[in-house]
Amino acid sequence: MVKSSLRKLQLLILALTLGAPLAHAQIDVHQVLSIGRNAIYFNDYIVSMGYFNQVIGLRPWMAEPYFYRSVAKINLEDYRGAEADATLALERNPFLSKAYLVRGIARFSQKEYEAAIGDFRQGLSLSPSDVGLRYNLAIAQLEAKQYAAVDSTAHELLRFSPRNKDAYRLLAQTALERKDTVQALRQVEELLKRDSLYTPALLLRAQVAADRRDYATAMKAIDQVIGIEGGNASLYVNRAIMRYHQNDLRGAMQDYSEAIKLEPSNIPARNNRALLRSQVGEYSPAISDWDEVIRLSPKNYIARYNRALLHMRLGNPRAALQDLNAVLEQYPIFGEGFLARAEVKRMLGDVKGAGRDQLHVFDLQNSKQYRSSAAKTSRDKTKERDTRSKEDEAIEKYNMLVETAPRAETEKPKYTSQVRGRVQDRETQALPKSNITLSYFTEVDKDGNQTRIYYSPLLDRYNAQQLQRDKRTPRILLQERTLALSSDQIKALEQDIARLSRETAETASLYLRRGIDYALLQDLDQAILDFSRAISLDPASPLAFFARATATMRRSEAEQGRIPEEHSQQERAIIRSAATGGKALPTAPTATTPALPRTPRLSEQPALLDLNRAIELDPQFAYAYYNRGNLYARSGEEDKALLDYTRAIELNPAFAEGYYNRGLLYLSRGRVADGVRDLSKAGELGLYEAYSFIKRMNK
Repeated sequence: MVKSSLRKLQLLILALTLGAPLAHAQIDVHQVLSIGRNAIYFNDYIVSMGYFNQVIGLRPWMAEPYFYRSVAKINLEDYRGAEADATLALERNPFLSKAYLVRGIARFSQKEYEAAIGDFRQGLSLSPSDVGLRYNLAIAQLEAKQYAAVDSTAHELLRFSPRNKDAYRLLAQTALERKDTVQALRQVEELLKRDSLYTPALLLRAQVAADRRDYATAMKAIDQVIGIEGGNASLYVNRAIMRYHQNDLRGAMQDYSEAIKLEPSNIPARNNRALLRSQVGEYSPAISDWDEVIRLSPKNYIARYNRALLHMRLGNPRAALQDLNAVLEQYPIFGEGFLARAEVKRMLGDVKGAGRDQLHVFDLQNSKQYRSSAAKTSRDKTKERDTRSKEDEAIEKYNMLVETAPRAETEKPKYTSQVRGRVQDRETQALPKSNITLSYFTEVDKDGNQTRIYYSPLLDRYNAQQLQRDKRTPRILLQERTLALSSDQIKALEQDIARLSRETAETASLYLRRGIDYALLQDLDQAILDFSRAISLDPASPLAFFARATATMRRSEAEQGRIPEEHSQQERAIIRSAATGGKALPTAPTATTPALPRTPRLSEQPALLDLNRAIELDPQFAYAYYNRGNLYARSGEEDKALLDYTRAIELNPAFAEGYYNRGLLYLSRGRVADGVRDLSKAGELGLYEAYSFIKRMNK
């Protein structure tokens, strides 16, 4: 039976790799669809689309693969493709409310707000209690400036979800858009009463206070957000302008420096720090800031003019002249600029050129256009501590700081599974780290940081043995997998599966390696089959038991978190019949739904049995204890989980994830000192998010 299943899936992967038509491979379409959904759950969107494409090629009348492919494309920011796929899904099943949600998000992301609103409304007509649809409808209405409609939708959201904080936030935002700060503040206070650490509400409080020029209150709110969320360049930029308004120039410069550390390309931060440096006499550092602003934004003429003034002050007239020429070509009625250039030309001995510039200024002063511009600039400069908006590029405001108001940004619509993880705890509780798994690939995040790879004597010995047999064998690694596979990695895995499937000699190492390939491609059922085959060939392999346990736990998590089906067998039959002019299409026979099986006790669950066996075979394998600790923690057996985390840490004192998960478990049991100590150690070992959580706890 196992060999038959293996052979079918070998044929499938060969078909995929060699380009053979899928119809020639005997496969279970629903199984392939399920694998694709697993891949979406674990954020492997490119992997998932490969599976959905195969189902579409075999059964193009099915709505599900188009729908799930549209979900994958949304997450890859292919909004046109997502819209097209959601439309194809709806053509096949007009009762699929989630497809309206996905198409609405795709249209919203293309700034087609009215079309998005129509889709969200259509989805709600099919599923009136869908909180996600209603929230996304409100966001689209807010973007379309339909403020009364937003209020109505937010109140409906509260009717279906009375504790929904997003609804109160939307009500506050629409009040602010209507300049009703009293109502906005009322909603903000209601939000903070429900959750004093809710950062969007704190940012709204800062925004209202800043609009009222109550900078002390605004700063306090931003301080709280920084304490909760940690480093965020925009937060430091906003706090800096508050300090500037309170005449704390050094404090403002310090915040701008912090923002630039976090985001070196932040132009408002560099612009404002350069102006403040000029004010306190730090001319050379200010020029360095202007150099960087101009490198990032070559057409930033305000930066060029400010740099020219500093070059004049430092006795660099030729550099100043070059900048002034560029500025005045763009702004031919900027009188102050011509006077500055006249002075530079005199410094260079060009008396005639200086005279021409001064004469030009005299002519400007007698022109109506110049007088109108000068009067407007004079009015703008009567405000308290002059600032300008980011969009205001009037050259006359060259010496004003750019002011960006603190705002709680409206979240873009998105499609997520509401079941995944302990969603209800995410705003107030950190999530534990996931299991350590076997892989071939090192991961590099968006900031260029390589994820941790853990050393194990067991794995080191195994890799050395395999390399002795075949130098081409890839090294197996241990890591917490967090990033999705790239196209090249997917291709390499498919080629490896095809190569291994052609081998005639069956060995435990072959099945272990191919099982890892399948697990990385999210085909967890086939991975478990291969790991089982490896165990049958080598019952003393702790790595095979460890790998099978990890795949089993991963499959269980995906099954619990996947999106439920939204239409009945009867609806599907009606749609299939309509699609073929009333002709019945062949369907797989269905049996009467059996009674739900008894849920096995944890002690009977395969994953736990496999981890127990891995530990029996190698009691020094730290990561089996860690994964077993995760399993115990999810099942509520916290005492056993603590013992396993502790043993994992004893075996590997540099195991950051072990400290992190044990710390969270201590905190959940009220052992605050122990929990903070472990989180601090995790942060010291490189899990820097632990520090943010400690800060948040201390508020």
